[in-house]
Amino acid sequence: MIRKKAEITPAQLYFDEELPYNVSRVSESYSLQLHEHEFTEICYVAEGRGFHYIGEETLSVSPGDLFILPLGTSHVFRPRSTDPEFPLVVYNFIFIAGRVAEALQQFPGLDGLTAVLPLLNLVPGQPEWKQIRDTTGVFHTLLVQAYQEFRQRKIGFVPRMHGLFIVLATELERHLTELENEIPMKTERKLGAAISFIRENLSASITAGQASIAAGLSERHFHRLFVKEIGFTFTQYVQNLRIERSCELLRTTRLPVSEIAEAVGYQDKGFFVKLFKKRTGHTPRSYRNG
Repeated sequence: MIRKKAEITPAQLYFDEELPYNVSRVSESYSLQLHEHEFTEICYVAEGRGFHYIGEETLSVSPGDLFILPLGTSHVFRPRSTDPEFPLVVYNFIFIAGRVAEALQQFPGLDGLTAVLPLLNLVPGQPEWKQIRDTTGVFHTLLVQAYQEFRQRKIGFVPRMHGLFIVLATELERHLTELENEIPMKTERKLGAAISFIRENLSASITAGQASIAAGLSERHFHRLFVKEIGFTFTQYVQNLRIERSCELLRTTRLPVSEIAEAVGYQDKGFFVKLFKKRTGHTPRSYRNG
């Protein structure tokens, strides 16, 4: 890629008076040029493979790669392939740091997040960008929740967005602290293997026993670790991923609901519709037409 002068992406394109956050889900292409932002960004690779041109570096990226991009960071993503069947999908959580800092200045304990606050431009400094590998799936879950909350804008979405940002910042702080202190990552690696197994077999009838084998753990120990580290039971986590995938298919295809249910691992259409409505507040049909 030939390096060109970075374009400036103005904040006014993405923010209003009500909320200092914006969350998007983008299939990357070759149309966007190298650019800088007038805001801070957290971006997360959710699907596909490709490249991240950031500063003077070129990085190969895959699902689970997260980047914190402070003000002044020039970057652009490129998919590995132009084939629409293999998109590079990235979640972008962007925010106006000054407005966020002002809104959350009285939140107790937030000033203790000394590793991540400079990276997020919430305190003075000149931080450099940071890459994190999401080995447990916790960042994926948080960014999907933030995207859905921002998109649906139900009653109370403003405090919910602030709350999700605080949780995201806290998880980043914990991860950065672990890296700095070189805390062993054996548990995360084991659960990462289980998460990969789940995602690769989402359309099949998978069990916790199979996932525990992928992690190299006893099923009983796997259940305990999974809830402790991920924050969901195995069943809840699988259901969350399946509903998220079904939402993607409803948005991007015209497949019948029955075929979408099968594609995400549910043979019983009625059960799928009931679960979908419970998790999203919509039937699959109303979600597609919304």
